[in-house]
Amino acid sequence: MAVNFTLRGEKQEVLGTATLYVSSSATYSTRTRAWKEEISVEFAEPKGQVQSLNVAADVSCTSLCTATENSPWIGAKKLVDNGVLATGSVAYSSKVEVGKVDFSTTKYHLYITHTGSIPTIPSVNWDNPHQVRCDSRKTDLGSSEGCVDGAVRQEADLEMPISKYGAAAFTYGWAQWNLKDKWGRYSGSPLKYAADGDERRKRTCGKQSSEPFEPFDPSIVKNDSCDEFPFAGTQQGGNDGALCAEIRPHLRIDDKYEMYEAYDDKPVTRNEPCVRSHVPNEENGNAGLEYGRYVQKWRLIDGDPFYLTVPDYFDRAVDAD
Repeated sequence: MAVNFTLRGEKQEVLGTATLYVSSSATYSTRTRAWKEEISVEFAEPKGQVQSLNVAADVSCTSLCTATENSPWIGAKKLVDNGVLATGSVAYSSKVEVGKVDFSTTKYHLYITHTGSIPTIPSVNWDNPHQVRCDSRKTDLGSSEGCVDGAVRQEADLEMPISKYGAAAFTYGWAQWNLKDKWGRYSGSPLKYAADGDERRKRTCGKQSSEPFEPFDPSIVKNDSCDEFPFAGTQQGGNDGALCAEIRPHLRIDDKYEMYEAYDDKPVTRNEPCVRSHVPNEENGNAGLEYGRYVQKWRLIDGDPFYLTVPDYFDRAVDAD
């Protein structure tokens, strides 16, 4: 942000001008309800009698947020046009409760004085246009808490390469490119996070399905497990397993996967709203852990959209086009 300073005389004549360039950058913690900001102010373009300015600053925030270190530096710093900036850090914390989400706005105050003069604009106030979103949620280990920039979309899609997640990733890619809804593709619709994934999974892979999942013999699929897409931990997941296309990914000797229908009497129509796949438990579990890390990194809450890519699907899938 540029702050233009004008010094005027008794008859409102302009005696001098200068510009202050203000910048800030935030580092959020996805594991605590606290974050820090670095603030810097540069003096530039002096004209006339304004060859220096004295600058003090402080911050505050709204809602459940508290500024725990509210001044980037002590008192006022004298700035001249020599390339030396006034820099410092401030800190905040949120009192958001478990199970809640809070949005707060950080506010900034810049106090400007010119030695021996009465400034026409003694202070400048502004709000950060990016709200900070903090949340706290229950987990099996107690609770998880953290903060993110509430105005910025995720910087990266969730990536699940087949080279790393095997049959699980093949399942997701196959569903994206073969089922009608194209969940997680930019040409389809984004997936949306759901916090009740455990309950949703029971309807697709568990006993709440009208057709409970039946693992294959180890001679067909080693350590067979049920993997579903859309993920149970999304609002699109949790379909009755009986409605899903049921497949068995097959790894060929050329290191490519092809889709086998799991049962001859349940042909895949590709009009199904979901897929239920027979996947080795280790690959299924590793993919689930990666999804959990992604949720943690971006502090996803109910309804947050995201996209999924399987970057090597066309290299590792038979008949992919």
